[in-house]
Amino acid sequence: MKTKLSTPINIKDENIRPPFYFLSDIHLSTCTKEAPKRRMKKVLSLMGDIYEKGGTLFILGDFFDFWFDRRDYVPETLRPVVRALARLSEKNIGVHYIGGNHDYWIEGYLTRELGIHFYPDDITFRYEKTRFFCQHGDHIVYNHFSYPLVRHILRAPLAITMLKWLPVNWTYALGKKVSHYNRTATRIPRVPEHIVNKMQLFLLDKLEEGYDIAISGHVHEPLCIEKDNKYAVILGDWIHNCSYGIWDGSVFRLVRDTWQHE
Repeated sequence: MKTKLSTPINIKDENIRPPFYFLSDIHLSTCTKEAPKRRMKKVLSLMGDIYEKGGTLFILGDFFDFWFDRRDYVPETLRPVVRALARLSEKNIGVHYIGGNHDYWIEGYLTRELGIHFYPDDITFRYEKTRFFCQHGDHIVYNHFSYPLVRHILRAPLAITMLKWLPVNWTYALGKKVSHYNRTATRIPRVPEHIVNKMQLFLLDKLEEGYDIAISGHVHEPLCIEKDNKYAVILGDWIHNCSYGIWDGSVFRLVRDTWQHE
């Protein structure tokens, strides 16, 4: 079969090095309930491990439950993880961030001051002989036909400019209000099976196109399919799961850490 690879993106001309860590859908929140606080504690622990071991971090969207860049404003509850990201950059550990549907608007303080590399959509790249496809994935699977239009509007420069006219506390209050990930985990529904299946087929098609590892976020059910030494991966989430991916230079692993619901 003829391969149809996209041109690999040169990731800011930076030398990336394994191990590669892949995270998505952690939904770190300004909410002070116990579940978001536990997510914060777990992700800070993982960041500490990455700091000690080195490598490269890829965030595939919805790392924050809501982030909207406003004149260097950092919500107090999110400052610990922002400091942890800064420490990674200071140690020359590259951080590459694909915007999700909750945190597309990070470009500004985090990219300027912390050196995080931001990408509005999918990225493809090559490390030696291994080809990667990475995305958040909200444009692939969604529950309502109007979502692509809503997504386009929310990402439009005019909408972003209008939001920036609001007081910053109003903006974050709105973000908290519309998100259901600040509830207790037992009240947050699982992703329907047909959504998981659609994403799985999409990623398997990417392997057929010639990628060796195709990874997506957004769909909160962890999944790793190995096929002829290639991997189709849904990273899962940190709501019902505590899952993330690691590629050590030859083998991909989907790590499912222990997690206690409230």
